[in-house]
This record gives sequence, structure tokens and C-alpha cells, in this order.
Amino acid sequence: MTDTESAPLRSIDRLREIAGTAARAANAHNTQPWELRFRADHVEVGWRARYALGPSDPAHRDLRLSLGTYVETLLICAAEAGIPVRYEPDFDADAARVGRIRPDAWPAASPRSVADVEGRRVWRGAWSRERIPARVLDRARRTAAEAGFRVAVVTTHAARPLLVRAYHWFFGDAGIAAELLAWARLTPRHPEYRRDGLNDVMLVLSRAEALAMRLFFAPAVYRLLRPLGLVRLLTALSSGATAGDGVVLVVLGSRTDAAGEVEAGRLVTRLWLDLFQDGIYVHPQSHVIDCPGTVDDLARLCAAEDGERPLVFFRAGFPAVDPAARPRHPRRENGEHVSG
Repeated sequence: MTDTESAPLRSIDRLREIAGTAARAANAHNTQPWELRFRADHVEVGWRARYALGPSDPAHRDLRLSLGTYVETLLICAAEAGIPVRYEPDFDADAARVGRIRPDAWPAASPRSVADVEGRRVWRGAWSRERIPARVLDRARRTAAEAGFRVAVVTTHAARPLLVRAYHWFFGDAGIAAELLAWARLTPRHPEYRRDGLNDVMLVLSRAEALAMRLFFAPAVYRLLRPLGLVRLLTALSSGATAGDGVVLVVLGSRTDAAGEVEAGRLVTRLWLDLFQDGIYVHPQSHVIDCPGTVDDLARLCAAEDGERPLVFFRAGFPAVDPAARPRHPRRENGEHVSG
């Protein structure tokens, strides 16, 4: 094999070098469901079923969004590393595959960087009153339109009733509660604390709050207290995520197939990294879309057009305190799922 013939294969093999960094892609419950399957002349991007959520993601929309964020993050990392590859969508549920990464002639430049990927984080703490500049919101709308989607901007005040109702639905579902506890790593002593899941740092919990979460979501306690008002209490404790004067951005799309949701995930990565470059943080709250009692109201709030449906819901704004003052949530130690 000549050097010219082997160059594309080297570009594929080099994806192993950046897989760990790309694993910082946004994903539901920090399950990191993706899997890279190395073949002779391409890499399949797929998922492992055991990392897919159940009751918390009833339609598997969050799974497909997470896979899209990973694809886009992988391409951003590849571009900065000078690895010439392209992505070919090829969604196949039976094969648990979203597409393939193939060698390309030249790495596509990206306005987003590895530093953005490594620095971006979700913010679940208090928010300041500083407003997002109109130019930033206009840029988000343009970025979405270029990808075939639409971004609706609504006030947190207008969205708050939907958030409260969705939190009540979320905490009132015993299956969701059990799944949330299963993915919670609320103490550094948890054996998976540095691998995946939602830990105390990521959730911005104090020691007392982490202890309360472990207690309230324990199956026996949850069953005992649920009829006595536990769901109302948990909804009230989450009210900080619904308060303030910030804005909510909702991504809407007319593509209702699974491949369209993967593409929406790719768009989310671009939007969130662009916002991060301006010091703006996000807090995704997908239960507003999953909740049967709020998704139609959300569509009306966003003035959804015929055929459009909400795909992503996230609050955006400026943290009230410096996020850098808090420790980072540790991600999966090996940073990747690869096979082949």
C-alpha cells in the first residue's frame, strides 16, 4: 500500500486520538450513549442500548439528540486536529447506527474550537438579570435556519407555568424517579462517580441537597412519601430553575423522523458553543417536551407552524456567580466507547 493509499485510513485511525475529547458532547443524564465502530475504511457512529434512557426519554428523542451532539463535536475536534473526514447520515434503528465517518479530501474549518468543547458546561445554578444581546439571539436564529430548523425565543416568565407542570409530571412518575436515582452519583464514593451519570457537582447540589435527593428517591421512601406530597415538594425545590427574567430558546423542526432529531442534536452543539463563546450558559429541560400535558402548549407558545414540533428546550443566560469557581463534573475516565 502506497502512502497516498494509506492516508485516508490514517485519518480514520486518528479519530481514536480525539474520541475522548469529543465525549464532552452534551447528552441526557450524562449517559454518553455513543459508540464508535472502526471498520476498514470508515467509522460507524452508533449507540449502546444499555446507555439509552427509558422512562426519562420515552420517545428516545434525547438519545438521538445526544448522538447528534456527539457527531458534531467529533467533527469540530477533527477539524482542529487536521483530520480530513466527513459525516454521512445513515440512520438505522436495527443496527443502532446514526451514520458513518469517512475520509475526506481536506478537514472542514469550523468557527468552534476544542477549547469551546472543553469549556462548555450546563449551568443549573442561579441566574443574573443580565440580558442576552439581540445580536446573539439573531445569530442563533440564523444558525438554526441554515440547518433547516427554527429557534423560538420566549421569556422564562411565559414558560414558567409549563416548567412547573412538567416538573410535577417528571417527579410524579415512579419509573422516571427510579431512573434518575440509577444515574445519580451524589457522592465521590460512588463507584461510577468519575465515569458517567449526574453527580452532585453537575447538579449544583450542596451536601445537604445531595443527601436529600438520595433519601427522597430511594424506592421505599419514594413509595411512602409520594401520596403524602413528595411530588409537590420536589417540584417546589426545583423552582429555582424556573425563576428569573431570562429567556428560553426552543428549537423547532418539521422533520419528524429519527434522522432529523440527530441533525437537531448537531445544531444544538453549534448553538451552545456559539453561546458559550459569548459567556452565555444553558440549562436544558427536556421534560417540558416529553410531558404529554405541556408539549402542545409549548408548541402554541412558540407559534409553531404547520408540521413543526418542539425538539429542544433550554434556558439561556448569564450565571449569577462565576461557574469557574465550581469544580468541573468529571466525565467518563476513558472518554469513549470504541469497538473494532
